[in-house]
Amino acid sequence: MYDYITIERNYGSGGHKIAEQLAKRLNYRLYDRGVVVETCKRMGLSYDVVSTMDEQTPIKTFFNAPGENLSMEEKIFNTEVKVIKEAAEQPGCIFVGRCASEVLKDKKCLKIFITADEAYRKDRAINVENIEPDKAEEVMHKFDKKREKFFTTHAGQNWCSPEYFDLIINSADLGENACVAMLEALAKAE
Repeated sequence: MYDYITIERNYGSGGHKIAEQLAKRLNYRLYDRGVVVETCKRMGLSYDVVSTMDEQTPIKTFFNAPGENLSMEEKIFNTEVKVIKEAAEQPGCIFVGRCASEVLKDKKCLKIFITADEAYRKDRAINVENIEPDKAEEVMHKFDKKREKFFTTHAGQNWCSPEYFDLIINSADLGENACVAMLEALAKAE
């Protein structure tokens, strides 16, 4: 049985929902936006500030205060890494995003990437995420580009790479319930 499951996902693929259902079935703890909330507490920042910079590639600044070498994005990422590592001290966790697969690379970790076709993702963006129809494609591409750049920068791997992930699944073709059932069986396999 896998003690840890990490899920990277395309925007609108249903990755969070699949992770949520899988966590319930396996009785695992789910870490997604909770990592952001804990980072806020530790850094004394508002949720809006941290969520805006969450999964962002650091912007290199030329003018830092003396002794200040890290951008705010880097400080947030470093805090998230600590939160993920501390959560993983006890097995039975599912982590969504935030390069958790790379943070936990020394653990028995099932690395999943969830994708879906554009039409399915656009429909979910509009009907589940409540994105305006005329902005849905722009939002999808913006989030995917941000996530890809973040993952590539911090993991040193290609996002959505079949060489890196143990399994890449298409939630549009399989449906959320089948994805959950398949991942549950895989997580329980020895």
